[in-house]
Amino acid sequence: MGDRELVACAQRAAGELERAWARWRAARGLSTDDIAESVASYVSHSIDHPLGRARVVLGLDAEDARELAALLHRHEQEAAEPSR
Repeated sequence: MGDRELVACAQRAAGELERAWARWRAARGLSTDDIAESVASYVSHSIDHPLGRARVVLGLDAEDARELAALLHRHEQEAAEPSR
């Protein structure tokens, strides 16, 4: 995959992530005004990761980062619970 394709892939993923985050906040009555600025950006590759993989970088404030971490943690716990 060339650099242009990597950038395009990462741009799409960043946009999807931003829209999902805004929907999640709005569904919970949280303000979306403070996330008017972009929270996700893209890079074609990272120094720390192999070439050929698009990367998305999050720029959340500390409170939003904690909310996202808690959301992911709850999701992991729900996925690990046996089906009833």
